[in-house]
Amino acid sequence: MHSRRWVPIEERATWPSRSNLNRSELALYGLHLDELNEDTANYRIIVRNYWSLLSPLIFSDHPKRPGDEDPSPPYNMLRNVLDMNARYGGLNAALLEARKSVWVMNVVPTTGPKYLPLILDRGYFGVLHDWCEAFPTYPRTYDMVHAEGLLSLESSQHWRCTMLDIFTEIDRMLRPEGWIIIRDTALLIDSARVLTRRLKWEARVIEIESNNDERLLICQKPFFKRQPS
Repeated sequence: MHSRRWVPIEERATWPSRSNLNRSELALYGLHLDELNEDTANYRIIVRNYWSLLSPLIFSDHPKRPGDEDPSPPYNMLRNVLDMNARYGGLNAALLEARKSVWVMNVVPTTGPKYLPLILDRGYFGVLHDWCEAFPTYPRTYDMVHAEGLLSLESSQHWRCTMLDIFTEIDRMLRPEGWIIIRDTALLIDSARVLTRRLKWEARVIEIESNNDERLLICQKPFFKRQPS
């Protein structure tokens, strides 16, 4: 007996229209079309805002969002992106729609809803992973790590491992001068901000105008040069 997800290859939509699942396909995952459309619209805004923040200007003594008079981030600044709590793959979809030349690894945490089949059916790469374990990748693989709601998800599981354990693994996977973007509750972001000092990341907490209960933590891993002896 075939799975309800099984579709003959000749009947599958071609890329990129394949990423836009229809109502009947979404029903297999208990989702409505409105939910996916809302997620997609939200990430369109997020990608536009995030991209403009990836500048050392935000770490200055007088931080500001880069303006039109400031140099734009290099087009190829990010190549490999890790989304630690991918949900429906919305970040991946928005980056592709914005024509960003990136490759995204979508990770579905074992502690959250199991949407990995949905991500795969949209034509994206993805894996299921327990973030209290080491991620199977080489060190310094990724240019950016994104985590929305991951800290809340892990805290709801009574912190099977510490926040520092998770951040240490992020540090291992991230290349020097790579970026970390974490969005979560204000309380958890405050705790995360303290840990960034131990890892020597540059960090800045940014308020979210549309949500007073959440904060954005933007970090950059420094490039340490060997001091002459």
